[in-house]
Amino acid sequence: MNNRVRAALAALVLMVGIVVAAPAAAAVQTLTWTADGDITRYKTAPTSAVAGETTIVWENSEATGNTIGMPHTLTFDTSTPGYNHDVTLNILASPFDANNGRHTATVTLTPGRYRYFCTIPGHSTMVGEFTVTGGPVEDETPPTVTGQVSGTQNPDGDYVGSATVTVTASDSGSGVAGVEYEIDDTGFVPYTAPVTVTELGDHSVQFRATDNAGNTSAVGSVSFRVVEAGDTDVTPPVVTATVTGEKDANGNYIGTATVTLTATDDDSGVAGIEYNVDGGAFRAYTAPVVVSGVGSHMVHYRATDNAGNTSAEQMAMFTIVAPPVEDTTPPTVTAAVTRAREPVGDYNGSAPLSKTAPHAGGGGARVE
Repeated sequence: MNNRVRAALAALVLMVGIVVAAPAAAAVQTLTWTADGDITRYKTAPTSAVAGETTIVWENSEATGNTIGMPHTLTFDTSTPGYNHDVTLNILASPFDANNGRHTATVTLTPGRYRYFCTIPGHSTMVGEFTVTGGPVEDETPPTVTGQVSGTQNPDGDYVGSATVTVTASDSGSGVAGVEYEIDDTGFVPYTAPVTVTELGDHSVQFRATDNAGNTSAVGSVSFRVVEAGDTDVTPPVVTATVTGEKDANGNYIGTATVTLTATDDDSGVAGIEYNVDGGAFRAYTAPVVVSGVGSHMVHYRATDNAGNTSAEQMAMFTIVAPPVEDTTPPTVTAAVTRAREPVGDYNGSAPLSKTAPHAGGGGARVE
C-alpha cells in the first residue's frame, strides 16, 4: 500500500467518524454491609466475592433502618485460624457521625474465607463470613430491593400527617450501583434518602435498583394512606435513664449499678416503659433495674403513650467491677525483751521491749 492510498483511507475514516475504543476495564466489585438498631446481626451482608480489588461499603444509617443512633463496627478477623488475614478493616459507623453512617474502603481480596464481626461489647452475635473465589465471574443476578413505610398510624392503619418510605438494596455480586423511586407514577428519580410523603390521600411508591454489572431489579412498591393529624396525639413520650451506684476512680460501678427509667408525655400520658439488659427480650419496667454482673453492660429502653406512640429506643452503657475483698482477719502481735539478763534471770535497770504486728490483710493499724 503506497502513501497516497494510506492517506485516502485515513481521510475516509475521518469523514465517517469511525472511533475504535479500547476494551473497557473490568469494574471493581462492591461488597455492601448494612445494619440497623439490632445488636444481634448485620442487616445485610455478602456471602461470596471474587478475588481482586474490592470496594467495601459499610452503612449503618437511618436509611438502613437505624433510627436510634446505635453504633456498630465492621471488623475483619486477622487472627482466627482457618480464615484469610491479609485485609485489615475496622470501621466504626453511626447514623449521626460525619458520614451519616455510610463509609467506604478499598481492599484487595484473595481466594479463601474471610470472617467479620462487630467489636462493640454486647454485639458478639454480629458475626459472619464470606468466601472469595479466584478470578472475576459474570454477574447476571439483579439486586434485591425492598421498601418499608414508617410513621405514626391511627387504629385503621393510616399514617397520620405523613409517611416515610425507606428503600434498601443489596447485591452480593457486583454491588449496587444505584436505587431509583417514584411517587404515584410521576417518574423515577435517584433515591438518596428516605422519602417523606405529606399529601393527604392514597399513595404508591415504586422503587428499583441496578447493580454495577447493569442488572436491574423488578419494580417493587408499597401502598399507604396519609390522613390529617387533627387533634390526634402523634408525639411519642420522652424517656430518660439514670445510672447510680458506688464508683471507683475510673468511673466504673463497684459490685452493682442501678438503672432508673423515667418517662413523660404531655398529651395522652405514658402507658408504659420497657427495657432489656444486654440485648435480651424487652420486659415491662416496674422498678429500678439492678445489674450486678462484672463487665460492660447496655440497658436499652423505650416508652409508649396511651395513643400508641413509642419513643425511639435508647441505651445506657456502663461497666461493673468486682468489689475489693473485705479484711476480716485480726493482726498478729509479738513482743521481745532485747537486753541480757542477770544470772538469776532478772533485768538490771531497764528492759527495752520491742513489738511487731505484721498483718497481711491491711497492715498494722496501731499497737497498744
